[in-house]
Amino acid sequence: MKTKLLLIALMIVGLGFTSCKKDKTEAVEEIGYGTSFGMCVGYCLNEVAIINNGKITFTKRANGINPSTKSCTKTIDESEVNTLKALVNTNEFAKLPEVIGCPDCADGGAEWISLRVEGKVKKVTFEHGKAPNELKELAQKLKGIKESFGDCN
Repeated sequence: MKTKLLLIALMIVGLGFTSCKKDKTEAVEEIGYGTSFGMCVGYCLNEVAIINNGKITFTKRANGINPSTKSCTKTIDESEVNTLKALVNTNEFAKLPEVIGCPDCADGGAEWISLRVEGKVKKVTFEHGKAPNELKELAQKLKGIKESFGDCN
């Protein structure tokens, strides 16, 4: 009897430790994505922020002495937000370095993805068009969302 109780107690403790390692996708509060080009004329920095309620904010900033900023917003439904969040593996994202490759070297441009999870933000920046394997599908979807703001003036 004591052996069974001990075995049950060990299983409960073991399950408790493995649950700590679960992906925190459901805790993603915001997904950010952007591109920038240092040697560029016009609106060279573009970024989107997608929050849990489906609100998307697009911002573009111009280079120059008096840089101007323009913003537009849209909303997407909860299922679309959940589709994006399903492409996020927070454990894998946390393991990635903050900078991969040489973003915007020789004006090749930079891309980044950021996640706000439980109030903490992590941003991973990589060479434009060269998302790491862990982020390729998410980067592709986020690029499409960013491009959907082409009429933002």
